[in-house]
Amino acid sequence: MVSLDSQELSAFPELLQPYDAEATLARIAGLLACPTLQANTIRIETLVHLAVLHCRGTRRPTPTELRKWLSRTLGGTQIAMLEDPAEDVFITNVEAPQGNFRLFEGIWEANAYFVQVVLETLASEGAPQACKDLLPPALALLRISECIAERLSLPRWRLAPSKPKGDVTVPRPTVVETLARAVTFTPADLVALGVTRESLIPFVFRNEDRDGLASQTTGHTSLERRPLVSFAERIVFALPHCASPAVRRFVLESLHCSGHLRAFSSAMGRKQARQLHRDALREFQGTAEPLESPPADGRMPSLHGWLIRYDLGRYLHVVLLHDNMSELAEGGLSTFREYPEEIRESLEKYLSKVAEHCRELPEFARGVTLLVTGGLGRGFALGLVDWPAGWHMAVVRLADLLIMADELGEPVRRFIKCIEQRDWAESKGVAFINMNGDYNFYCHWRQLKCQLVPRELPVADGSGVVIATDMVRPVREEVRNLLDRHVARTASGAYSPVMRLGRDTYFTSMHKRPIYASIGHLMAGTLGGVVETRRGSSWLLVIPPEQGELLHRVFYELWSGFMNFHERVVVDVESRFPGAPRGPVEVQLDFSSVRAPDESRTAPTSFNVTEPQLDVDLAARTVRIAFPSDFLTLFEQAANAGERSILRSIAHALVSLHGGTSSADDAQFIDALLDRVLVGDAARVLHMFRTHYPIEHLLSRRGQQPRFLSHEDFVFSKLQLWEGCIPPSTPASSSITGTEPCNSFLHKVVEKTWHAIRGILRQLDRAAVIREALAVHEAVNNDRDHWRRTAQAVIAIYSSAEDVFSVAEAREKDRNQIALAARTVLEMALCECPEAGGRRASRHDMDELFAKAAVMIEAATDSDAVHGGLSDARVFLHPNGEYEIDRSFQKTVIRPFVAGHFREEFEDAAGEYPRLYRQRDPDHRARADNAFSRDFSMAFEAEYGLTTSEAIEGWAKLLDAAVEADSVIVETTVGAVRNRLVSVANLSPRAAESFMRAFSLYGRESWEVPPAGFKTKDLHPWRYRRRLSVSTKPILAFGAGDGDKVFYGAATLRTSIGYLLSSSEEGRFPPEFFASKEMKRYVGSVNDERGRAFTLSVAETIRGQGWLARTEVQMTELGASAEFGDIDVLAWKPGSRVQLIECKRLRLARTVAEIAEICGRFRGEAKDELAKHVRRAEWIARSPACLSRIVGFTPSARQIRTRLVTDTHVPMMYLRSLPLRPENIGPLEHAAS
Repeated sequence: MVSLDSQELSAFPELLQPYDAEATLARIAGLLACPTLQANTIRIETLVHLAVLHCRGTRRPTPTELRKWLSRTLGGTQIAMLEDPAEDVFITNVEAPQGNFRLFEGIWEANAYFVQVVLETLASEGAPQACKDLLPPALALLRISECIAERLSLPRWRLAPSKPKGDVTVPRPTVVETLARAVTFTPADLVALGVTRESLIPFVFRNEDRDGLASQTTGHTSLERRPLVSFAERIVFALPHCASPAVRRFVLESLHCSGHLRAFSSAMGRKQARQLHRDALREFQGTAEPLESPPADGRMPSLHGWLIRYDLGRYLHVVLLHDNMSELAEGGLSTFREYPEEIRESLEKYLSKVAEHCRELPEFARGVTLLVTGGLGRGFALGLVDWPAGWHMAVVRLADLLIMADELGEPVRRFIKCIEQRDWAESKGVAFINMNGDYNFYCHWRQLKCQLVPRELPVADGSGVVIATDMVRPVREEVRNLLDRHVARTASGAYSPVMRLGRDTYFTSMHKRPIYASIGHLMAGTLGGVVETRRGSSWLLVIPPEQGELLHRVFYELWSGFMNFHERVVVDVESRFPGAPRGPVEVQLDFSSVRAPDESRTAPTSFNVTEPQLDVDLAARTVRIAFPSDFLTLFEQAANAGERSILRSIAHALVSLHGGTSSADDAQFIDALLDRVLVGDAARVLHMFRTHYPIEHLLSRRGQQPRFLSHEDFVFSKLQLWEGCIPPSTPASSSITGTEPCNSFLHKVVEKTWHAIRGILRQLDRAAVIREALAVHEAVNNDRDHWRRTAQAVIAIYSSAEDVFSVAEAREKDRNQIALAARTVLEMALCECPEAGGRRASRHDMDELFAKAAVMIEAATDSDAVHGGLSDARVFLHPNGEYEIDRSFQKTVIRPFVAGHFREEFEDAAGEYPRLYRQRDPDHRARADNAFSRDFSMAFEAEYGLTTSEAIEGWAKLLDAAVEADSVIVETTVGAVRNRLVSVANLSPRAAESFMRAFSLYGRESWEVPPAGFKTKDLHPWRYRRRLSVSTKPILAFGAGDGDKVFYGAATLRTSIGYLLSSSEEGRFPPEFFASKEMKRYVGSVNDERGRAFTLSVAETIRGQGWLARTEVQMTELGASAEFGDIDVLAWKPGSRVQLIECKRLRLARTVAEIAEICGRFRGEAKDELAKHVRRAEWIARSPACLSRIVGFTPSARQIRTRLVTDTHVPMMYLRSLPLRPENIGPLEHAAS
């Protein structure tokens, strides 16, 4: 840091002597409370010290003089060069039983965390009175800090751009004066704060402190220890960012003097150990296996350790290193902890011993040691030298690990992957120049979306990546703002720790709303949340019944969902009563008497439930609402009667609390409020529809958590991707041009990635991989069903704040990405994994497989895009091994096309919500021969060798097997399935064999070689409507023998049933999908029939819109030759407009190849499917009078509209290069008629 007797500061004694000490100090100190100057803290705090030392006169400095001192006098020194970009937010927060205390972070590391842990340790149960006596002075100084932030309206987690080094931008004079007043306190100010001057004495700068100040170094000065400078009438907080170090040093010195320092150190160490175990490692709780680590030898440092197996064959050794508080008290916060050689060597040997112990365990794959430094803020100089090969190590401060653990997802696992990837790159020769620790490296990697090596650098010797020192800042800011941890005052007057509710929701509008969950209430067994407004805190507590986990889960969903409504009601009620008293209010929803509905009874047809009872206590500012025992029956209907009842009670309670009474006007206000918040019946929080079939109950259980593609593995898999796919002489940073060369290259990338996948699969046990991949696929299906069931409520609740469809579509994209990767791995593993002798698959293995599968599919998709003309035939090769291709078509065509189709599906799902509440007879099952046409049934039997009834019965009995096993994944044998089909489903042995042959995917010697009767394209997962797909063959059989294993997923099987039957019956599969001539003939005839029906439906619809219309109008009737064919629909409004409509019933394009193919069929070029319609329209445009014989008038060119109407969304709707305008292409409702 800065030595105050540095020669570079020699001009300041004379320079500052004429200036008034109080005025100068206040103005300089105020700059430390200016967010835009955070990066200039070193110069400003140096100037503060110099002002305390040398100001003796009466002059008052101007902003110009301050700017000169900082920018010129100090700007040209090495002191200015010490400045770095800010690494944290400007304002943090300390939570205490007395309230929130905003803290100025400055450039101290984790200022708020360290003072927080000090306060909590001092106040802990069993702490001696000597410790508790230190709390009042510490809190008094924090009140001063809080007051400064309040005076300057600086919110928690405030961060502003600030620039280190260079000129310092001192604010204008009025702002400088405001800042100076903010750090200055009169006796009256202290009284108003409830702070006595005596309580601040430990922090007031003394005359004897001045004596040695000139020879001290910032980071451990007497002014930083006592940052309050007292003048005759006022106190100036000279170093606002030193509240935390001042408190820490005060506590350490005081405890050292009283003899309690050792006990305090032990208590704080235990507390930090609990924090690490409970909070930092919480993502492993319930999933990781704790292990006993071998004992240490020799003299060891103070530490806590944990050894866990967090994945199959993967180990994490976490070691929390404690500091020596006596050394810290003596040496200061800016020193480093250095172990004596004996202790350093013992620690090193111990860490190596644990690593070697893990390496000897069965199935060992990888391990990492995470060294976590605790204490109160100083760094650790560990000096570790020897390290076991193949074992990773990272060092991180506890404060940073706690922030990391608050990220969404599984951040510690992500951090471990980051360290492993870094070590891999370093083994390849890449050098990472990182001066700010492993957490800073992780934040750099995270900010670059897991891009380990920049594209412009090869993964080889000589590549160097410089990591900026402030990469931690945006991550810290993001996490702090997302959680917004603080305390909120309750109606009892106590404070409860809270954090933002909904931070992990997909809807970002929730991320900034003042809705918080109470950690304190949750620990006491009550669901508590609070909405904070300028008026005060409005609490909503839910008291659940004591009836087991299921009901608790129901009421958690109810409470968390109602907090959103609660906020809107609070805002509206408070706007009605602007003069309502400030302070907290509390509404308690008492469900303690509520009972779960009896599932054995029939669903209710009437919903007469006793009204909730309100008990209002105006003195205590609380309302207790007691709900009757049968209240949950209100939720067993499609209408939101239950939500309305609760919300009406909450609104009534708040009106009573703020208004004192309730009138008829209030009742009208509440009715209107409910209509605004719950628009119609769609807004639902609790969905209590009944599952009528056992399989529905099994699949609807929420125990399955979806797992999506690991982005960090996906990006990592692209490094060195093109190596080996081009001639060795090809330079990096080059490009490949031309359709054939580009496709050849991309095919090699696909082949290379497939070989990498095969290499992994051949090491793994077949059953283990299939079990894991099926679990992922099943969870994704479950998640999709949940979103579809709740689509109506999601639209109603969130559509006013954001684009619900975009959020839901992004979720669906994530689901599709991992589902396709999972199916790919399933199909490959069935052939490539050994049945015996392979090792079990870890989660890390599966993440890598899914990622490589996704990379392979992406490359194949790029090839299809080039081949189909959707993308320019040019591939750029980056030095790091990635390739780049023009994917603008994704943005201009595919994304809007997919979004449009998804919106239709999501809206359809929303419209289906009432059906979920309809009573159904679980014993009644419609006969297949009544559900399908005779023609389809005959074609189905010819194709598959069994009737539709037999197929459906067989599927049903396999689903029953899942219910009996109480598992969504069924593991059995071929013989057991055959036996079940025969003995339980009553299929003949021949039909059972046909069933297995038709709907099973069998293991083969090699995945890349299709079985007889199939083509290579049936293998490729980037193709849709494949014959060798889990989507149509969901039964995974290792072989055809009775003893061979069989796996299937219940949801996968159920989805496949519907997909196969509906697509076949509706003719959505291409004829080549089938083998029998009967089914091919059926598909052709049904498509012809439905094509004609579609044309008739278009005509009927357009007639309903007020048009006259004819179908299949021959062009010969208009005077053209027969080669022009006919107009599918000719529509007109007499004397006004004419529409020439071509009707096309098309299969929905699902892949890039299909999109390219369908776009190619409708380019309007010679002989394609749009060309004839365009020719007809052009002919009519040249001879419009020909229409008069049918429509009764001769339209002008502007009165004729040429359209291509389809039965589904089509990608041509988004192409700009067609002879038809985009708005004239697509479903009839796509554009106004």
